[in-house]
Amino acid sequence: MQVSKLTTLLPWLFLLGAGGAQGAGLACGDFLSQLGKKPAYLVYQGCQQNRERQDQPFEARYAVDGKHAQQAEAYLRRTYGLPKLKRYCCAWDSTPHSWRDRRTGYGYVLLMATGETLVRRRDAWPQIERFTVQVDGYAQDP
Repeated sequence: MQVSKLTTLLPWLFLLGAGGAQGAGLACGDFLSQLGKKPAYLVYQGCQQNRERQDQPFEARYAVDGKHAQQAEAYLRRTYGLPKLKRYCCAWDSTPHSWRDRRTGYGYVLLMATGETLVRRRDAWPQIERFTVQVDGYAQDP
């Protein structure tokens, strides 16, 4: 009787173990460093899980000095497919761009933006003190 219960429970235990290992794989951190060679001008500022948003993504933030913003935009476009930044009203930003890491299967959403600025031309970006890059990591599909 004991052996019968064990053989009935064994497949469920394997499923629980597999599910737990998959969910535990993604955690807050410097996603851009974990995904590849991150340039030094993309300065990691920290990460936190946002439990208020759907699917509770991990949000990693980066700062970029204005003098490196064009390089950062080019790197993020080439490496992850980020759309070119555009000026809307009083700030520069990209539309959010999502992709899936083929190695892990985890999904990410990337955005680069400024706060309010009077700078209207791309060649004047060095006058902007800081750009922000945010990478949201999802352990499940967003």
